[in-house]
Amino acid sequence: MKIAALLTIIPLSLMSVSAVAGMGQDSGYTSCVVVDSISKKKAVNIDCTYEGTVGASMSYAIENFDYKLSTGKKYSTVDDSTFDFDANGKVKNLESTVMLNQKPAQIKNLIRNSYKEISDSDIEKRYETSPVDLSDLLRCFIPDAKKDTAFCIPYYEEDEEGMA
Repeated sequence: MKIAALLTIIPLSLMSVSAVAGMGQDSGYTSCVVVDSISKKKAVNIDCTYEGTVGASMSYAIENFDYKLSTGKKYSTVDDSTFDFDANGKVKNLESTVMLNQKPAQIKNLIRNSYKEISDSDIEKRYETSPVDLSDLLRCFIPDAKKDTAFCIPYYEEDEEGMA
């Protein structure tokens, strides 16, 4: 292959990789839920503000947010992943980092008030109905060290334009 052709192909391929990547800042108000005991269904709903970064490409996804409760207490969340796709388009080599206040955690989707976990397949079934109702779902960060506690935010938050 000629040098001129390589000099044309390489920049184009680099542009195609960056074209599928995106990052953005987000901030706003929401309702946070601090769960003192999942098993005892002991939780407090409290107004909070948030700000953070969201981004994704064909090989990574990041979501890092800082929340400040109306009481002044602060929570920091991290949900970062890297991955590849196999020939069939399925995710492979998934590596995730989930943190709550700089400590290892896991994310579980819980049903508000009962605090029972809801499976991904049950969430998908909700998208098959119209209108889609996800208002009773929480996205919860559960610390590895204290598995009966959680910091939760609404599973789906609509902004003013109706976009997530």
